[in-house]
Amino acid sequence: YAKAKECSEILTVEDFAILLAKHFTSFYKQVTTAIVKIVEKPWERVSVDGQPHEHGFKLGSEKHTTEAIVKKSGALQLTSGIEGLSVLKTTKSGFEGFIRDKYTVLPDTRERMLATEITALWRYSYESVYSVPQKPLYFTDKYLAVKRVLLDTFFGPPKEGVYSPSVQSTLYQMAKATLNRVPDIASIQLKMPNIHFIPVNLSNK
Repeated sequence: YAKAKECSEILTVEDFAILLAKHFTSFYKQVTTAIVKIVEKPWERVSVDGQPHEHGFKLGSEKHTTEAIVKKSGALQLTSGIEGLSVLKTTKSGFEGFIRDKYTVLPDTRERMLATEITALWRYSYESVYSVPQKPLYFTDKYLAVKRVLLDTFFGPPKEGVYSPSVQSTLYQMAKATLNRVPDIASIQLKMPNIHFIPVNLSNK
């Protein structure tokens, strides 16, 4: 809180994590490495009777995470992520072409709903606190860029969408697209467990 009070400008969670880590490694001689983790929770303005409320907000779903590991030398390892981003496709999803053996009982399908919760964790390529771009809200722009790439790849174009042969295939395409379109990122990890909605046959009821 004290360091936040000293800030004269709005910082991204990444920049604030680096600032805190630099403080601990520079101010305290016994500290050789500082690890700072921050979770940013979004508050979204609510609407009442179709009008944005002046002072009313609700807590959003997905979280913006970051971890800065800073050594006294200035060496940096910076990661950011998204947690709790739940998404659903009601069509253009299947599960086919997977390896079969004597234990396989699941048939191929080209039509199903796909619901999952995206957890993404990516590492930036900056290896020193001195190499981090000094641009206002730079990491917020990168966070939003990654989120946009992940969602665009998952859903596809607004009208026709994009077919997903499996969660695994889509996950791979999302990670690949992120690395291709956001060059500041050195690596990315994705977790996308299925959220199951089982169809119920009511035709005989």
